[in-house]
Amino acid sequence: MSHHRYIPILVVAAVLLALTGPASSGGIRDHSDGFFLRLSAGGGSASTSLDLGIGDLEMSGFATDVNFAIGGVVTPNLAVHGTLFGWLVSDPDAEAGGMTAEITGDLDLSAIGIGVTYYIMPANVYLSGSLGAGSLTLDVPTGEGETDMGPVIDLTIGKEWWVSDSWGIGAAASLGYHSVPEKGIDENWSGTSFAIRFSATYN
Repeated sequence: MSHHRYIPILVVAAVLLALTGPASSGGIRDHSDGFFLRLSAGGGSASTSLDLGIGDLEMSGFATDVNFAIGGVVTPNLAVHGTLFGWLVSDPDAEAGGMTAEITGDLDLSAIGIGVTYYIMPANVYLSGSLGAGSLTLDVPTGEGETDMGPVIDLTIGKEWWVSDSWGIGAAASLGYHSVPEKGIDENWSGTSFAIRFSATYN
């Protein structure tokens, strides 16, 4: 999921919101059934490290973050969805053996998986979790390297406000974890990420 391939998710969401028309002044809304779509993006921090035997190599930095969920509400206030998610750090800081340096290039994590989202109503607060498989890619001027696939987890808590009968917008905080195997050696890159996201949900 390289930086230039990021979909302008919030721009798409804004267009869709405009097409839905003004917010309804009707009764209390909920998430009772039907198609479910959540588009979210934001920023935070991410880090990953690899045990080299003589010490760890760690890369970290400010990360742009995306999370795209599509599925359906299977029971009132509970949605099941496929999730495409990940983050990207431009020019990450690298640390090994007590020495630090800035790497020119992009470090990104991309993952696909399944997830669930539960809404606490009528507050429209949601808890969401996704488990998937993903890989790390390091793209530098001299070439590109990618790990094998490994488990990736995303946990999110958010709050949205209804802006029409079907759309809600809001903000969320997320915590992620990954452990993906490096090719050719019996060690994994592992680490965590944190992000604050803006979201738009259709249901």
